[in-house]
Amino acid sequence: MALIIEELNRAHRVQVRYRMDGDKFTLGRAYNNDAILEDIHADGRHAEIRRDESGNYTLHDLNSVNGSQLLGNLKDRSVKPGEISSHQIASGDLIQCGKSRLRVFNCDDHVAEATPLHSLENLFSSMSRPLYAALLVLAVALSTVLLSYLGYARTYQWTIALNILASAIIGLVIYAGIWAFIGRVVRHETHFFAHLSIAAIGALSYAVWEWFGSVLNYNFAIGDTMEILDFLVLAIILPAMLWCACYLATNLGRAWRWAVALVLPIGFLGLSLVETIGGIDHFSETPEISTELKYDNMLLRKPVPMQEFIAGSATVFDIPIEKDDSEETESRDGSSAEDDSPEVEQ
Repeated sequence: MALIIEELNRAHRVQVRYRMDGDKFTLGRAYNNDAILEDIHADGRHAEIRRDESGNYTLHDLNSVNGSQLLGNLKDRSVKPGEISSHQIASGDLIQCGKSRLRVFNCDDHVAEATPLHSLENLFSSMSRPLYAALLVLAVALSTVLLSYLGYARTYQWTIALNILASAIIGLVIYAGIWAFIGRVVRHETHFFAHLSIAAIGALSYAVWEWFGSVLNYNFAIGDTMEILDFLVLAIILPAMLWCACYLATNLGRAWRWAVALVLPIGFLGLSLVETIGGIDHFSETPEISTELKYDNMLLRKPVPMQEFIAGSATVFDIPIEKDDSEETESRDGSSAEDDSPEVEQ
């Protein structure tokens, strides 16, 4: 039976693996060791592992400057950490030599079943292509400029388009860069272009909804309802983007990944939605209508002529005021009292 020795990095991920088949295995910073430790706190010959006749492995510290420590055992939580000079190794031991962390297993230990690849892996692989990401970013930038141009009433200047292009591209790059940095730290995988493509698809989807929503508001003047519809659209786009980012950049489990993707964006969006719903019943003297300029072919319903609209406005806007009998009685009593009051001579 062989002994497997894993050297871990600061993120506790396996950096290199060694296999001990013989009776002796040395660890240290010197080049003649079986495991060469890249650690200034490790001695040239820091420690060695020996196998006895019964097949047991024992680690011996070679009077190193910073010593060797047993940090625990991954299989037996009752093992207490402490400094060791001689220690009989058990499978699952976590040992530190200087500042280098080593994890030890028997080669016959059972390993967990392979995790199936997600059905979106092929999609993420295609999104990682630089050309695909660049085309999506360009589509977002152009659609944003087009929407601003269609809704601009004055003379459109090239500086406006340039500012919108720069803002859209920089925003997408910053978003992808942040998640790529998180992935580099956590999983040692950046996936920058995949994050960029996902962000571009989300922004492009919202741009399409923004245009369609403006057409709805132009035709039906739905007012505050637009904010509710915005919430529903963003409640789909943002969790989808955040789920993909967490999948590519973190080691969160399935349940935690869904929790983060749903709770964070919907929680923030819900605050503004509550404020909007709370103000729906408030009376406004000025009716909310769409003032956006549109072409005639964007009308989804037949316009009503002005005279016809004015003729029927009474049934829409005139609200009859009903008085209680008690109020009428009080008003009559008040008027009779005024009539009966004596006149004062000047």
